[in-house]
Amino acid sequence: MYKFLSKIEAKVDNKGRIFVPAVYRRMLEAAGETSLCLRVDRVTKCAKLYPASEWEKIDAQFQSQLNMWNKDDQRLYRQFASSVEQVEIDSSGRVLIQKKHLDAIEVESEALFVGMGSYFEIWRNESLEEMLMSDEDFEKALQEKMGSLNF
Repeated sequence: MYKFLSKIEAKVDNKGRIFVPAVYRRMLEAAGETSLCLRVDRVTKCAKLYPASEWEKIDAQFQSQLNMWNKDDQRLYRQFASSVEQVEIDSSGRVLIQKKHLDAIEVESEALFVGMGSYFEIWRNESLEEMLMSDEDFEKALQEKMGSLNF
């Protein structure tokens, strides 16, 4: 089980290569993962990167909800599966993100990795800031969801 956490700044080179943060790479290496599944969320404008083993679980869970003999389910799965791309972590610890994906998430030379537990995201800093709650709303939501837990 992965526990990708934190918010980590990164640089993107002119070829679209970006270093996967060392703390994330260590977790991936310990699990024997060398590839990630990338899915661009065009609504929130971020790229989601899943260890291949985590993506397999998501894919299997999604397929279990579908009737692959149903045309609408086929159409939904086709769009879902075709929106994912496998990317390899190179020997330097970088992944190559295609320009079309970087353009879709509006990332140029600087990016932000955000850990989401079992996967992580790549954002343009300004886009992430737009998606976050105010500090007050965040604390209120935490209290509602966490109840009496202290942390």
